[in-house]
Amino acid sequence: MKSYKLRIMNGKLGETEDEGVEENKQSAVKILICDDDPAFRKLVRSYLRSADKGFVLKEAGQKEEIQKALDKGGIDLVLMDILMPEKSGVEWLEEIVEKRIAPVVMLTGFGSEEIAVQSIREGAIDYIPKDHLTKDRLLNTIKLTLEIWKRKLAEEEKRRLLEELGTKNAELKKAMEHMADLEEVTRMKTDFLSITSHELRTPLTPMKSQLQMLRDGYMGKLNERQEKSIETVLRNLTRLEKLIEDILDLSRIEAGKIKLSFESMNINDAIREAIKMQETSAKEKNIEISAKLAEMPNIIGDADRLGQAIGNLLNNAIKFSEEKGKVIIETKRLGKNVQVSITDYGTGIAKADQKKLFSPFSQVDTTLEREHEGTGLGLAIAKGIIQAHNGKIWVESELGKGSTFCFSIPINQKITEKEAPYIG
Repeated sequence: MKSYKLRIMNGKLGETEDEGVEENKQSAVKILICDDDPAFRKLVRSYLRSADKGFVLKEAGQKEEIQKALDKGGIDLVLMDILMPEKSGVEWLEEIVEKRIAPVVMLTGFGSEEIAVQSIREGAIDYIPKDHLTKDRLLNTIKLTLEIWKRKLAEEEKRRLLEELGTKNAELKKAMEHMADLEEVTRMKTDFLSITSHELRTPLTPMKSQLQMLRDGYMGKLNERQEKSIETVLRNLTRLEKLIEDILDLSRIEAGKIKLSFESMNINDAIREAIKMQETSAKEKNIEISAKLAEMPNIIGDADRLGQAIGNLLNNAIKFSEEKGKVIIETKRLGKNVQVSITDYGTGIAKADQKKLFSPFSQVDTTLEREHEGTGLGLAIAKGIIQAHNGKIWVESELGKGSTFCFSIPINQKITEKEAPYIG
């Protein structure tokens, strides 16, 4: 049984719980009784206490007391007399409803029932005429009011969640429409690159053949100046062929149409072949390529395509190395993966630029006066090839201190044929 003690506040007799009594404090219904008649408050209090429901009761007879109780909060239900001094019960009702403090039951005297009915329209849950107040009616009204309030809160929460869901659905629909637009743009770009590349490549083959015949003297002997001119044209044609092939590879990868032939292979063999392919570029800058190849297990992969990815990474390292520099390519086994790392001691890459390195057509230096030539396709293609092998690729770099590009590929995986994924 809950015990009580009486206290005097602002000249008014009030009721509070014993300081040491805390049982059921969290679950007990907290009721604020607002009435300027102490005798009526005492009657309500006696009804509620005798019900043995564990109600926590607070009383207020003056404006300051009511305001203090409302500001403090923690109220589950308010019993409010309509005819309060200084500030009427209807005015208090407006404040309580606006602030959503608690459900309100209005207490009406003789002749004020019309106001009580109006208060229902203003937000009160119910009302009780004072001259009809009984213990059963009071308890039933409190029970019904709390149930109605609970349902009301649940319905409002449901409406809020439905509105939020509607908003999220609208945002999702908009995002999906935007994604569809992006996919269409990407498809159009891929088709354009593929068609354009094929159209560009078609006349290159006869052009190159004719120039090689000129260089080899099939159409008459050339002087030294003419030979140098032909070599320059052929060298640039070769660069153009490489660019076109890169664009074609990228368009195939983006479309998921680049076929890979998987078989047992050793990554070290692919590295040795890639180094041979890059020897000319390295010699032009007098750069040493040092290979530190550990004994590696075979993996399932496309040797040609992995060689292409490694070649792109080596070419990138050579391009950004200083004259007479050094590039180190290293392999090692890490758990269930083989890992390849290619290190240069060139310009390095700022943190802000590292995020965009593997995006198609990405260039760290985009100025017209940039020192290093390139289309920004090599790393994007390497990423697509590595991802098609269920691998990962990343870069570790610091501006002014060089870069290390790494990739890893699982050792034990069963793949027979696969298409390279879209480069995101």
